[in-house]
Amino acid sequence: MKPVLIVLLLPFFVSAKVYKCEVDGVVTYSQLPCSEDAEVTAYATEPPQSSLPAAEAKQANSASATIDRLSESIKKRDMQIAINRLKSDKTNKQAERDEKLAELKNSKQLSANNLAGAVRQESLSEEMAAVASQYDTDIRSIDVEIDRLTEQLNSF
Repeated sequence: MKPVLIVLLLPFFVSAKVYKCEVDGVVTYSQLPCSEDAEVTAYATEPPQSSLPAAEAKQANSASATIDRLSESIKKRDMQIAINRLKSDKTNKQAERDEKLAELKNSKQLSANNLAGAVRQESLSEEMAAVASQYDTDIRSIDVEIDRLTEQLNSF
């Protein structure tokens, strides 16, 4: 019962009046009457209006649009930088992979002369497969990130 009573009385407490007074030839507005001849204005019931004239509002909208374009341009530039960095990382990973595989292949050829070398060759083959798999996984994850950023960049 109490919440309903509060809700019903709320509009009576919320309403505010704006008084217009003229004191010594100067017009002032106040929430309290400042003289006996104070008038209640319609400001309390009018919807708020833009304080900017139309030309200033247009200029503000133009400035806002310019800021939006600049912000979008910066985002595109940052995405392109990230894509380029990832492509460079991918190239470096591929070069590292190829270098390690070449070292292992060279070691494998050197150990082909005896029985112990045959066991070593098998071990090197397994290591080559592991290295190739590791780098391929890293490169695929870089490719996925490049694709995601490229798609996001193209959506602008």
